[in-house]
Amino acid sequence: MKILNKFFFVPIILLTLILPQTIYAQSDIHGHYFEKSMVSLIERGIMRGYSDGTYRPDHAITRAEFTVFLVRALNLSTNASQNKFTDIEKEDWYYAAITTAVNNQIIGGYPNNVFRPNKHISRQEVAAMMKRALDLKGIDADKAPLLFNDNKEINPMFYGAIQKLVYLNIIAGKKNNQGLYFAPLDSTTRGEMSAILNRMLQVIGEPKIRIDYTHYNYSFKEMIDIQVTKTPKVDGAGNFLASRSLVEYYANPRNFSSESSDYLQFLNLSENANLDPSEINRKVLQNNGSLSGQANSFIEAGKQYGINEVYLMAHALHETGNGTSRLATGIPVDKNGNIVAKNKATYTVYNMYGYGAVDNDPLNGGAKYAFNKGWFSPEAAIIGGARDIANHYINDGQDTLYKMRWNPSSPGYPQYATHVQWAILQTNRIQEIYNLLNNYVLKFDVPTFNQQPGATSKPSGDKQYHVDTKRQGEKMKTTANLNLRTGPTTSFHIIKTLSNNTIVTIIGENGGWYKVNAGGVTGWVSSNYLRKGIRLSEQFLKPSAEDKKAPSTSKIYNHLRAVTTENHVHMRTEPSTRNKETIIKLLSIDTSIEIIDKHDNWYYVSDSQDKGWISKDYILLTNLFQVENIESNLLVRNKPNLQGEVIGKLQASDYVNANVTANNQVVQEGDWLMVYYKDGYGWVHQRYLHKQNNY
Repeated sequence: MKILNKFFFVPIILLTLILPQTIYAQSDIHGHYFEKSMVSLIERGIMRGYSDGTYRPDHAITRAEFTVFLVRALNLSTNASQNKFTDIEKEDWYYAAITTAVNNQIIGGYPNNVFRPNKHISRQEVAAMMKRALDLKGIDADKAPLLFNDNKEINPMFYGAIQKLVYLNIIAGKKNNQGLYFAPLDSTTRGEMSAILNRMLQVIGEPKIRIDYTHYNYSFKEMIDIQVTKTPKVDGAGNFLASRSLVEYYANPRNFSSESSDYLQFLNLSENANLDPSEINRKVLQNNGSLSGQANSFIEAGKQYGINEVYLMAHALHETGNGTSRLATGIPVDKNGNIVAKNKATYTVYNMYGYGAVDNDPLNGGAKYAFNKGWFSPEAAIIGGARDIANHYINDGQDTLYKMRWNPSSPGYPQYATHVQWAILQTNRIQEIYNLLNNYVLKFDVPTFNQQPGATSKPSGDKQYHVDTKRQGEKMKTTANLNLRTGPTTSFHIIKTLSNNTIVTIIGENGGWYKVNAGGVTGWVSSNYLRKGIRLSEQFLKPSAEDKKAPSTSKIYNHLRAVTTENHVHMRTEPSTRNKETIIKLLSIDTSIEIIDKHDNWYYVSDSQDKGWISKDYILLTNLFQVENIESNLLVRNKPNLQGEVIGKLQASDYVNANVTANNQVVQEGDWLMVYYKDGYGWVHQRYLHKQNNY
């Protein structure tokens, strides 16, 4: 991943330098080109003057002087260093610094064990030493192409170091009438050195990647024990429960390298990225409608409300169709906030995050919301809308995508999704923006736990799927020629085809599929093509000969309930994503809804306030059941026991909707389920019903 290759790992560094009360010679550096950078080093105790009170900014610096300045800047301990050079004595003022630098592999000597402390240091030697100093602090960088006219004069052994320092803007070339030159063999003046050293300290003090760790004082096993009870899902549609090993994989931060895009799940969204506005306007926002040129607005919003600017931009670009939606380009309104023709408008309002579009007309809702907030310019909409984002999603403490998904401070609740991959799936848009940038700071907050395992391999195949063993050992028969697969979807490979009436033994179940043993071969089959291999008790069933009609689905949408499976689920005025203006509102995770109708892969729903279309990928049905493929009919009784009067029957494969409580829990007593039947309620034994997560 490009953005994480720039710096692999940079701990937080504080330069604990003693600042002496120095009086520098103004006559020596006052008005000099490098006055500011020299004063900075003088006041930090890194540079000291000569005995006559001068600082000599144009004096060529020696190897000994530069080594001393570099050791002071890095605040390296000068204790217990041994000398191997014959031209350095312990009494020399530079002795401790040189031996320390050699011990830390920042500088070396010449053949025959000489250091040559008074030799002027060349520009390419300076680059090599500074690159090693950055290595010591854990900082690495990309290599910039060198565009100097004298590239061929650079010693190959120094070429890579110069490339990295140029990339970091620590060192640059010299211009003359013939162009840009690096002048690798030129000496370096004390003034030039002060500028270069200040740039290096800025890179060290403000790293592009900063990784902090937050420890949670409970075991990783305790975390997983809770998470597996919260119906973690393998898939975004929520059809299949994830195995414990898959939950362990995605919940363990040690499985994600800082060099991978997945690491952005630990990005602290409440920390500013310290972006360069000109770079943002040029590389990210250019040609993005009303968002073009708005870098300063996003940066200001991030500072005011404590939220990552890249996250804000990703949100706005997504919601506004890259700055081109009508709410983003401006809606004319009258003095009361009602939409009017442009020539009759009192104000023009803007809405960059989609807030307020809560009815069947998102334009009116979004415009009214923006009017009430006073968003009369793109800048006002960007900054004002950021406050709502921060308050609703960031400032509750779940300020990384990992925390939103797994919530280590309070495992299990609240969590914004059930999909085990949710945190890493959210990083794509953020990564796209960072990949365009050179100037930014990434601040990560990585959780740690007691007894946390190291990195593990991601489970593959059906090892990703939970196996519910409640029906383990039951015998069933196939009702048709049936493919036995390596996993519980049709995307898995076929092991063999089982012929009709093949007896199989149930091992477990997940998402409407059974893991079975068929003649010594283990695999997965769809439950739609299995039936009980023995006659069922007539306490629950009635022979089907009395009713040969086809399974009924005509009333499937009566009393059908569901919940949303993710945050920011779009409710739309039509079953399509082609037009951003069709968005009615955003629904949060676990919003209770009633299914009214279905078209292709879309449900028409009501959340008790509005009606609209939602993709089935973000909906989990809560009360739809299907009668298993049984040879008899399932009896419906007026009481939840065998003494209840039989009031009807359900045929094999019929759908039935269970009665639910206010929090979407099905109503049951023991093994009996309360269902909607005709114009009232009835009770059926749930042993012969299969829960449907989707339809």
